[in-house]
Amino acid sequence: MKISLAGFMGTGKTSVGRELSLKLGYDFVDSDLLIENREGMPISLIFKNKGEDYFRQIESEAVEEISGRDNIVIATGGGVIKNNRNLQNLRRRGLIFCLTAGPEVILRRVMLEGGKRPLLDVKEPLEEIKKLLSEREEFYRKSDAFIQTDFITPAEAADNIISSLGLDSERVAVGLGERSYEIIIGSGLLSKAGMRLREFRPSKVFIVSNETIFPIFGKTILESLNKEGISPEIFIMPDGEEHKKLEWAERIYGRLLESGFDRGSMIIALGGGVVGDLAGFVAATYMRGIKYIQVPTTLLSQVDSSVGGKTGVNHPLGKNMIGAFHQPSLVIMDTDTLTSLPVREFRAGMAEVIKYGIMYDSELFNYIDEKREDIFSLGASLIPVIKRSCEIKADVVSQDERESGLRAILNFGHTVGHAIETATGYTRYLHGEAVAIGMRYASDLAVKLGIFDEDSAVKVKELIRSCGLPADIPSDIGISDVINAMSVDKKAIAGNIRFVLPEKIGSVRIVDGIERRVIKEVMEA
Repeated sequence: MKISLAGFMGTGKTSVGRELSLKLGYDFVDSDLLIENREGMPISLIFKNKGEDYFRQIESEAVEEISGRDNIVIATGGGVIKNNRNLQNLRRRGLIFCLTAGPEVILRRVMLEGGKRPLLDVKEPLEEIKKLLSEREEFYRKSDAFIQTDFITPAEAADNIISSLGLDSERVAVGLGERSYEIIIGSGLLSKAGMRLREFRPSKVFIVSNETIFPIFGKTILESLNKEGISPEIFIMPDGEEHKKLEWAERIYGRLLESGFDRGSMIIALGGGVVGDLAGFVAATYMRGIKYIQVPTTLLSQVDSSVGGKTGVNHPLGKNMIGAFHQPSLVIMDTDTLTSLPVREFRAGMAEVIKYGIMYDSELFNYIDEKREDIFSLGASLIPVIKRSCEIKADVVSQDERESGLRAILNFGHTVGHAIETATGYTRYLHGEAVAIGMRYASDLAVKLGIFDEDSAVKVKELIRSCGLPADIPSDIGISDVINAMSVDKKAIAGNIRFVLPEKIGSVRIVDGIERRVIKEVMEA
């Protein structure tokens, strides 16, 4: 993210910028200091020796150069924002905060600095400040937000900016070059979605949600967007995995086309995994790809489906068989949305958290076991669990975006899990519940093959059950039906069923070509 500070001289751009960069861990560049270092003389001498036109030219070149950087705070010169080219460069994947102060405060600060400002080298500097402020008002209005600095310290101004963007929350970076993005995790973030959306300058905004989530959280996000002058179109779909199919994608395409949404448009997915997968698939394929933001409202979608760029819809013969890799531009995880989540849904989300512990991080596995009660009561242990889950997935995805190797380990528990969902028509089990069953049988299969010890398999089963999740395939579900469904899963290769199996808690391996007879024996046992 790029944060630019605009405003008149003496409003505190440099001091606030330094505080802001330190607090965020971003680079800091003062455009005036950059120019002075390159020219080998102060701004006043550049004006005197080479003229204002020359200065404005090199100023624009400097702004264009530094505007291409990410994770940076830029303190701009007082007149930078007057130039439309500068304005466009600063707005590109970034936000402009205008610092303001009264004329008397500005004059006092400039005088205390001890240096002369070229534009104030006049008989009545206070009157000149008032005149210049009046002349520049229309340009300053083009900023994204305003921070009055008369009676606050630079640190307080920096805190105001950080809070308005939700950057005082936990953050996880997903590093994918030009497609890198940030996950922000914390309380009250829905009310800050509008300000974050401005960063992407969408021509139009389209919200996809469902009939369960939107009545609860729609008002908050709409107020946030409307406050920033954004009036989105809204598409509400039914709730449930059975609606994650092409029929609903086609309906969204129709609305987008009818309403004239173009390649500069953006989709917001407000809901759980079904909404996120479907909205992401539409974003990936509409006009060959537009930007979208994930706003996951269930624990399962927060720790899993909203991160990593997998999008898709189901087919009667298999789950997620039609889809695309398309990374979001931002993921906003407001933990307040979890307060309205039914216990069953929360438990389903915990299945994916347990998955990360088994496949990648034994300390997380033990932490879940130790802090289980506090996590389920939405206590202080919840955000660290969500953050660690996102860190693990971000690490894996950053190394293998398109599942050509390492990323396949994220499918631990999914081979059996997806097959159970398919065999039951996506209506009997929540996704996390099916994955929990899948993890249990993957552990048992690993024991059968001699690559996982039985005591660890018992620990896996006990943690799954202690979190209120199912661990057994019911007798009324045919084992043969489940195994047949595995054969058409997208993870199968040439009909061979692929499993991710644990070697120890915190480590897994991919195993191909396991005989169906062995799989059946384990499941029937």
